[in-house]
Amino acid sequence: MKKLKVLSVLASIAMLASVFVGCSNGSGSEETSVTKEVTQEASEGMSQSSWAFVTYSLAEFAGKKVSINFSCKMKVENPSGAVFEADNGYKLKWQVNSDGYPVVAEHVFTADETDWVTVEGAKENLTIANGNVLYLSTNNETDKVTVSIKDVKYTVTYGQAGNEPKPKTYPTDIFTVGEAGSCGITLRDAKEAFTIFTDGSAASNIKTEADGSVTWIATAAGGGGGGVAFYVKSDKTEINIANYESIDIELVYSPVTGAWNPTASKPGFCMRILPWDSTGMFGGYEDLEYFDAPEEYGTLTKTIAIPATFKDKIVKSSDFDSILGFAIKFNDYNKGLTDGDQLKVQLKSVKFNAKANAAADEAFDDGLTAAQRGTVQEINYPTRDWSIEDETAVTAADKYNKHGWVYLPAGYDKDDTSTKYPVFILLHGFGQNENTWGLSNKGRGGKIKGYMDRGMASGKVEKFILVCVTGVADKTWGPNGSGNSFTGYNYFGGELRNDLLPWLRANYNIKDGRDNVAMAGLSMGGGQTFNIGIGECLDLISNFAGFSGALFSTSDEFIAKVDGTAAFNGLKIHNLYMICGDADDRVYGTFPGYVDAMASWSRVENFESYVFPGGTHDFPVWYYGFNDFIQMVFQDGVQLY
Repeated sequence: MKKLKVLSVLASIAMLASVFVGCSNGSGSEETSVTKEVTQEASEGMSQSSWAFVTYSLAEFAGKKVSINFSCKMKVENPSGAVFEADNGYKLKWQVNSDGYPVVAEHVFTADETDWVTVEGAKENLTIANGNVLYLSTNNETDKVTVSIKDVKYTVTYGQAGNEPKPKTYPTDIFTVGEAGSCGITLRDAKEAFTIFTDGSAASNIKTEADGSVTWIATAAGGGGGGVAFYVKSDKTEINIANYESIDIELVYSPVTGAWNPTASKPGFCMRILPWDSTGMFGGYEDLEYFDAPEEYGTLTKTIAIPATFKDKIVKSSDFDSILGFAIKFNDYNKGLTDGDQLKVQLKSVKFNAKANAAADEAFDDGLTAAQRGTVQEINYPTRDWSIEDETAVTAADKYNKHGWVYLPAGYDKDDTSTKYPVFILLHGFGQNENTWGLSNKGRGGKIKGYMDRGMASGKVEKFILVCVTGVADKTWGPNGSGNSFTGYNYFGGELRNDLLPWLRANYNIKDGRDNVAMAGLSMGGGQTFNIGIGECLDLISNFAGFSGALFSTSDEFIAKVDGTAAFNGLKIHNLYMICGDADDRVYGTFPGYVDAMASWSRVENFESYVFPGGTHDFPVWYYGFNDFIQMVFQDGVQLY
């Protein structure tokens, strides 16, 4: 069993795939008690120098009040390596990553206690937040100790025994339909029907009603709750956000009966603004305001102010203040919701209020010609399920063609094999896939395409080839997969080395050598960039970036692993870049220490980092990092060798 370290990162980003198989019965209510029993085989000789030895996901109980009964057998095998207190011995605790970190079971070992001991405990009326885990903890983060465990058994119960609240019934008759044409968007006193950004929306049951209102079902997804995106104008031309001072909205909302955690907070929303280069709800947006509904269900009317500084935010993100649309997002982040919970929304009206004497809006024009813009292609490359380590056991069913996206710079000619380009592999985060970065062959191609087009046209960025693929290397990859296979993420190195890079070199004009290959990723993909890109493929790649990277070991352990790999002797990291928002409560706790270690690592030749002020674990930070990185690395004759 793989060890999962730095629990504060893993738990908070809800990345932990369950490492056990169990079963649950019933739906959970005051009348029904639901029990899950888990048994873990022995895991021996786990050396640890971080908080957590091993974790068990409790994500399926998110938002529920549960009782946990736990038992296992444990032993400390090298007590001389542990910090034994004179009076208290050495304490190991099974606890939950929740408020106060409640302890379920613990045992205090003495210096002469090296045989197996039974550890038992229980905790009642414990509310499980989204992504929480049960884990074995050491005394402190720097302790060095080797532990074996076996016969792990625990039972999670909710319902009658856990005091789970009875599900509520929510109304459906509040979603009314009025006179034809009574709903829609108003812009400078001109009213028209809503125009849905079809490809850019992330909701189900989207429907335009007879009165022009739009209804949909948004679903909780670990903070990525969906919603619907709209164009500001029916002809899909832009407005200039600097011309407007506020937005009025009216919507009706209600949780869906039977699909809403009764302990959750009141529903919340976000008004997102979609610049000219957006590909929709999750592609290239800038958040204008988050707000909570006043009641569990009902009608919400609100005026959202557009700060004077918001134009600067849009320009910083997209170079121009041209706005293509807006989105109403369901805010399910830290609301006590269970993934899959649903909220019905009906948008009645939206009004953009222009400033007094505002200038006329202008359609977007970035000044580039068609010849200065790159192109985007879909690819399907042959690979296999790399979680099957024994190649002789791989069957035809374990082989497939995997979907991805490739950006080719302006002027690329496949027949001109004398002109070759560097290649950049870009990865997504947990629960995402190859589409996440918004690179597309539709519309304007997405925000990162705009960064590349403008950077290359201006000469600030050397021309290169970009590849967006799914970082899951087992059969769950997709296409359009859920991206939640922790196993698949761990085995991506096999696919990268043996399938993806060779196929790219065979099919595109790519410069030879590791110094012309870059790799980066966001969140989980940032972790893969370090653990797989640097940790396993340093002989193939020499340029790396982690955007809010989920880093699964201490910096000392990471450096020791890489420096201890004989095949990497003498290999330098030519460029290394890291970025994180200082309001990112998922990974920022580990970021400053890693930055210090990477900056002083003798293997790294050129290091840059950036703390995004006010940035959370979200795309505004990651887009900024992408643009920063390509200007750092892809400079002809400057950084890239």
